Amino acid sequence: MYIPYDKIFETLALILPLKYYTRLKEKGVKLKLHSNLKYISKNQKRVLTKLRKKIQNNEKINVAFYIYDETKWKSQSIYDLMLEDEIFEPYIFVSKNCSPKTNFNYQTKEELYKVYDFFKKRNMRVFYAYNFDSDKFIPFKNLKIKPDIIFYSHPWYIHSSQGPVACSKFALTYYIPYFVATSISPIEYYLRFHQYIGTQYVLNDEIKNYYSINMENKGKNLKAAGHPMLDYFYLNKDKKFDKKDYVIFAPHWSIDKNNDLRWGTFLWSGEFMLKYAKKHPELNWIFKPHPCLKNYLLIKNFANENEVNNYWAQWEKIGKVIESGDYPELFMQSCAMITDCGSFETEYFLTQKPLIHLKNPLAIPFNPSVKKIVQTYYEAQNESELEKILDSVIIQKLDYKKEERKNTLKELKLDNRYAAKNIINDIKQTLGANNV
Repeated sequence: MYIPYDKIFETLALILPLKYYTRLKEKGVKLKLHSNLKYISKNQKRVLTKLRKKIQNNEKINVAFYIYDETKWKSQSIYDLMLEDEIFEPYIFVSKNCSPKTNFNYQTKEELYKVYDFFKKRNMRVFYAYNFDSDKFIPFKNLKIKPDIIFYSHPWYIHSSQGPVACSKFALTYYIPYFVATSISPIEYYLRFHQYIGTQYVLNDEIKNYYSINMENKGKNLKAAGHPMLDYFYLNKDKKFDKKDYVIFAPHWSIDKNNDLRWGTFLWSGEFMLKYAKKHPELNWIFKPHPCLKNYLLIKNFANENEVNNYWAQWEKIGKVIESGDYPELFMQSCAMITDCGSFETEYFLTQKPLIHLKNPLAIPFNPSVKKIVQTYYEAQNESELEKILDSVIIQKLDYKKEERKNTLKELKLDNRYAAKNIINDIKQTLGANNV
């Protein structure tokens, strides 16, 4: 029987003296966590037994990639490899996120149609897990294709009927973050979601060890496998790309001090970069803002709708505005990037091209692996520093940190891992499929 410990203790906290409030709420949350973990553990043993029988009977394993934002789709290499495998049937489940209208992540129906179309146009097997007529989430267990394995790519705004606790009853759950692990923020490893998920894949052992020390379960569900987003660079190492010499400006959304990351510098770099781009029309400019930046500016009252639309429109006049998640080829065709976006610090590193890191002095520190990468970049904390670096690195093409990046890439071996293969082999091992 499910007992809502968090609700019970929250109610107790309201009727008992104020001094007990925080302690009782924390107690309720902890009891709920441990109760759910016991429930999940029992379920997963039964599911594993069921799936092993399916393998023995030569039945296919249905795999669902749950996604609510196509810009956060980073598991193409796993989907593609599973399509070629005789054991798996991969599918995309498109659903809304649960964020309220007041949140900058809020989604409209039109935005969800766009997510669906992104996969449909690529001839991928895609289904809606959201009922537009009733405006309700469809529990994954009720879908026409009932998943045996579910991949999550984001740990927040997941409806409970589609989350790892409810789904543990019929599917093994896996998590591959839509971002390449970058910071030391607890939002990367310490949410309840991270405890509930069956397996979380991380970039390397260095990050796994860091997370493990700080996690309540000591990282027992963590596995180092690489990141599928980086597989594109591994699989296309020898490909010759058209040289477009794009200069990419990619600002992050975390522009104020009231968030966990505080990477964003758009409040000082946004207008400056637009002016600089106008001053240098000879360059091939791309404006690639974080998908949340526009809404964040509006909801937090940093700008009104006219100001935001006008800014985006000015970039469209002098270059391209790209907000989709399908960008690795764009990276390979570029000559440099200017960004404060954490995940791009690692992703762009695989191109071995120069990056200008826009530094926010309040930013949460990078994890040990990313620190090594960022040291090979050029850094700017204000307009005057940025202008000097742009003139030197972009206009004069003086990339004096090139060798340093080369040596760091050799040390980290990021271009020598096929994450999709590592992950699929790990799942097969769990299912006993290597013995069939």
